[in-house]
Amino acid sequence: MPLLFFFEKIHRVLKIPVKTAQPVNTMKFAKIMLSITAAIWIIYGGWLFLNPLGLRYMGYELNNWSAIVEVQAMYGLAEVALGIFALLGVLKPRIYMHPALLLWCMIYTGLWVGRVIGIIQWEGTFDFFAFGPDALPDTYNPGALFVLELPSSALMLIALIKTKSHPELNH
Repeated sequence: MPLLFFFEKIHRVLKIPVKTAQPVNTMKFAKIMLSITAAIWIIYGGWLFLNPLGLRYMGYELNNWSAIVEVQAMYGLAEVALGIFALLGVLKPRIYMHPALLLWCMIYTGLWVGRVIGIIQWEGTFDFFAFGPDALPDTYNPGALFVLELPSSALMLIALIKTKSHPELNH
């Protein structure tokens, strides 16, 4: 902080114009993050509602009607509803943006922390670079962890912090 004060004083004394970087449009960033999240969860949830047996790619057996209905409810329509909440943060930011950013930061954080603990606990692998049909289901958890959940958790937190005092939002 003292160094910053020193440089500001030099600029004032020498009358050097201070160029400020264009601020990143934080609202746009937050809307992009929520839009991507909405699209992923609405599409994935809709697919699993319509085709619950599609979840077999992760290694789930789904060998009775009760398990299939659970996939339709939890992985299907519950994910669609969560995706719609993310979309509400985009469409009605004054009311829903901060709650949506907070919720998604918590969801993504819970998912990646749970995966890290589970992979360690069950002696799984963090390798997600294997490709092809033989790679699944082993690469699913590290892939979701490193490609979606960990980065999204951090980016949602950044968006939440950056939009905290934004004048377009209800505070």
